[in-house]
Amino acid sequence: MSRENVELVHRWWGAFNETGTAPLDLCDEQIEMRNPSRWPVQGPFIGHDGIRQWESDVWEVFSDVRLDVDEVIDVGDGQTVVSVQTVRGHMRHSGLASNVRWAAVWKIRAGKAIRAYGYLSKAEALEAVGLPE
Repeated sequence: MSRENVELVHRWWGAFNETGTAPLDLCDEQIEMRNPSRWPVQGPFIGHDGIRQWESDVWEVFSDVRLDVDEVIDVGDGQTVVSVQTVRGHMRHSGLASNVRWAAVWKIRAGKAIRAYGYLSKAEALEAVGLPE
């Protein structure tokens, strides 16, 4: 199951990069998403409608965005992975470039993401799941 969870997160970001939309087929109907603190788009975003709102909010802030997955770590409990990614793009209203590395803790059940919480760093995400850096 752990390998499948790692692959699901890779597929999730890959689909987002390809289409600019979250792959709802990889999301539980009651998914909960939160971006890192101090980000302009935070959440929480609940369910498929919430994920659609997240997309809308992201595209309001960014004129283009790409998330490159740097690493996906299996936590070892059969349902949790930590992803580390870099968001690249430009801020819509200022045109400033964005190049920010951040992390997320994903909970996955029955082949669907049920929770994705963002953190400002890999260390914060690992601490949230009780792993040393």
